[in-house]
Amino acid sequence: MHMWTSLDTPLGRLLLVSSKRGLSRVYFPGESPDLSGLQRLPDGPTSARHPSTANAGVAGADALVAAAQQITEYFAGTRRDFELLLDVPASPHTFRDRAQRALRAIPFGERWTYSRLAGAAGSAQAARAAGSACATNPLPIVVPCHRVVPASGGLGSYRGGTAAKQMLLEHEATLCGTRP
Repeated sequence: MHMWTSLDTPLGRLLLVSSKRGLSRVYFPGESPDLSGLQRLPDGPTSARHPSTANAGVAGADALVAAAQQITEYFAGTRRDFELLLDVPASPHTFRDRAQRALRAIPFGERWTYSRLAGAAGSAQAARAAGSACATNPLPIVVPCHRVVPASGGLGSYRGGTAAKQMLLEHEATLCGTRP
């Protein structure tokens, strides 16, 4: 069974969804996911052990609690890398899945171009497809698609909006002591 919770962040309220295998989705404010059939995790630090989560499986609740804690630490500047169980369907044979896995290799505070991401995914000429992989990333922030920018030097697009992408890039640059 899938579960969800919400988390207040500097970007607004994020919705987090997990299965018993791990975190499966991060939604930005303004996105309207269909949460019917999903159990809501009660708010609070002990919610993973709340009696109402017993039928949903403690693992799913634990995944949400861990994700909320680590995203909070990220925004507080005390976490640079996420250590979460992720539950995203993948096929190693598709470029999109290879590109989304390659996103995890982008170091905190660093920016890659879409072309560099395409090369890391095994097809250096597929910059547009790399952009599509970023746009469909089910785990923004946790899988850092915000760190991918056009070679032209702009921001490019972002599912959470360009203001959110700019804020995330500036947050990381500030913590790294580099220029945003």
